[in-house]
Amino acid sequence: MNKRALLLFVLFLSATCLRAQQPETVIAKAFYKFSHIRDTTNLNKVSEDNMVLMLGPTSSVYKSFNRMISDSVMRANIDKVKTGTPPPGLGKYGSGTEVYLYTASKKAQQTDAMVENYLYDIQYPEINWQITADTTTISGIKCQKATGTWKGRTYEAWFSPEIPFHSGPWKLNGLPGLIISASDTKKQVRFDFAGFQKYNGAPIEISAAKQIVKTTEPEYKKLREAFLENPTAFMKTVMPEIQSITLSTPYVRKPAINNPIELEKK
Repeated sequence: MNKRALLLFVLFLSATCLRAQQPETVIAKAFYKFSHIRDTTNLNKVSEDNMVLMLGPTSSVYKSFNRMISDSVMRANIDKVKTGTPPPGLGKYGSGTEVYLYTASKKAQQTDAMVENYLYDIQYPEINWQITADTTTISGIKCQKATGTWKGRTYEAWFSPEIPFHSGPWKLNGLPGLIISASDTKKQVRFDFAGFQKYNGAPIEISAAKQIVKTTEPEYKKLREAFLENPTAFMKTVMPEIQSITLSTPYVRKPAINNPIELEKK
């Protein structure tokens, strides 16, 4: 984005903030490549996903761009999906987790896709950032460095005061400019910048889908544990209309991730 276009966008954002009402609609998007080493005993295995941060004046939602593409392909090929034939070009499916941050009210929500989609409140991530004098340029965008700790990890973030959003990838937020790139100091969690664009298409609300199961975080964790323990029994309970579910191979529960993004529970 050149300087003139960026200036016009800043003026547009300022005007939008004055008339913003809930729920806000998307006015810009930032894209990231997310990388996570989930297993410290195998540092060469990296889980990756392409993510999108959809931005409103004071709110945002962070979700898997891979999953958005896959979902659109599935909807376009719904008949093939019903017959069990994978639609062409489905590719990597991506995470079913979405993080919603509402800066004005200091509220945060998360959705997770299991058999159904669940929505619950989470702790709003207030990070005590320390802004340094270090600067760099990423994809032609001037950035400044900040460090902050969240849930057991210390992150180094590069933010751009030229793009006046207080948001960033995942739960990283609260800096005087969009977080362009970030990683923890061990380089086990990375958010690499992949692009930024204004959005002027059909209105997209920054809110969870209307057809969703509202719950609490503790209750969701209980449901997830029940699913991981016996997915067949869980699906039969959630979808009683299904007469029979047969797995192609015996179910074996995978070991828990030994290096989650959030190392601390509180």
